[in-house]
Amino acid sequence: MNRRKFLMTGCAAAATAFIAPSKLFAFPTVYPHGTTIYKPEKCFNGFTVFGTEVDGEGAVLVDMNGNVVRQWKDMCDEEHPPKILKGGYIMGAKRASKEKAGRIWKDENSTDMVIMDWDGKIVRNIPRAGEHHDFQVEGSPTGYHAPGLEPAFNPKGKILVLSNMITKNPAITKKDLLDDYIVEVDADNNILWDWIGQEHWEEMGFTPEILATMSKYPTFSATRTPGVKGGDWIHVNSASYLGPNHWFEEDPAKYAAFNPENIIVSCRQTNSSFIIDKATKKIVWRIGPLYYPEQVWEFAGQQYPDAYKKLGQIIGQHHTHMIPKGLPGAGNIMIYDNGGYAGYGPRNPGAHWGWSDARRDYSRVIEFNPVSLELTWVHSAEIMGFREKYRFYSDYVSSAQRLPNGNTLITSGAIGQLQEVTPEHEIVWEYISPFYSRKRDIYNLVYRAYRVPYDYVPQLKKPAEKAVIPPKNEEFRIKPQG
Repeated sequence: MNRRKFLMTGCAAAATAFIAPSKLFAFPTVYPHGTTIYKPEKCFNGFTVFGTEVDGEGAVLVDMNGNVVRQWKDMCDEEHPPKILKGGYIMGAKRASKEKAGRIWKDENSTDMVIMDWDGKIVRNIPRAGEHHDFQVEGSPTGYHAPGLEPAFNPKGKILVLSNMITKNPAITKKDLLDDYIVEVDADNNILWDWIGQEHWEEMGFTPEILATMSKYPTFSATRTPGVKGGDWIHVNSASYLGPNHWFEEDPAKYAAFNPENIIVSCRQTNSSFIIDKATKKIVWRIGPLYYPEQVWEFAGQQYPDAYKKLGQIIGQHHTHMIPKGLPGAGNIMIYDNGGYAGYGPRNPGAHWGWSDARRDYSRVIEFNPVSLELTWVHSAEIMGFREKYRFYSDYVSSAQRLPNGNTLITSGAIGQLQEVTPEHEIVWEYISPFYSRKRDIYNLVYRAYRVPYDYVPQLKKPAEKAVIPPKNEEFRIKPQG
């Protein structure tokens, strides 16, 4: 959200020429909310949890028909994301008091990282964790459901937290950095492992042109901590373990980069995703920041000359992760490739300062082989048959979760749209969030949603599953009043 505020208010010179993509198109203003499509026999049925991003509304759990079956108004109060752990527990950022909304590790103004039971009792707490964008519990690499790798409450388990620190590194910029800090703690909140972004900038593939622009415009803006500003220079928006995978099981030496303990992250502002070796803290696998078709991808001693050409440009992506073992596509990487605006580089007509120089007005979800970068599944407006590519478009936030039946739950978060789609791209469930914030703009964004099986929440009975068949758009009318 800091990045959105930066873009919308012009906190840096680069932003003055920016016009939000949502302002460029004439979208409909009247449309239904809640569950708008539901084909029960084709869905992986369960509950869906998401943060409303609305002050005082917190997090909600909805059934397949869009009914709110539980709401936690004090969990993820404009923070993201909440996650449901098996047993009816909820996990996420919680403010010690209303004004403590910071995202800086151990700062007195930062949020706590908590796990609450169904009745709202805190059963685990990392005070002033300042979590932003992601976290994981031991035993579940991605935080979403996978057979045998379910996220569950373990009072003695490790927790991985993505937070921030204010740092300095003149090699990057003379300005303060709002740096990404990944930390793993034990049951007593002792630090077992940590990683800070600016210590590894030389491993991130930056060209002199990228560094020159980054030095001047490191996405510098106000943070959620009063009086603190920093350059959100790489903007990590997801961090998860790789988890057990067939690559490492087949050849631990050749595919050492895919050690289950290693951590994969997405860096929105640099258009890059990479894997951090847990033992050395070095980056051992990386795509981006450049995706030029003539680039040769090389991995595990083999070259793939056309890999980047076929993969295509990735811009401002979210939720880069390896599909967990036990799910269709396990071992592949999945990304919500937002498009929109991101990157650093030479100036061009669309980015006069070289900041956010890569731009594209549509999104796609991609799944690919991490060894060869071969695309195995792509979801986009074009593939769904839409003439206008922007009909599947979220320029920020968003995610994708592989479900056990092979479907994918997609959060197109900028427009508050959740969809479950089949491998053949049929929309079998759709939900539009009715929770709107009106503090700055009128928006119903959802950062990331998760689907869990019904048995994750034993406190609730399995709800009725009633099909929702929408009318044909060309026949849908609103009757005049009177």
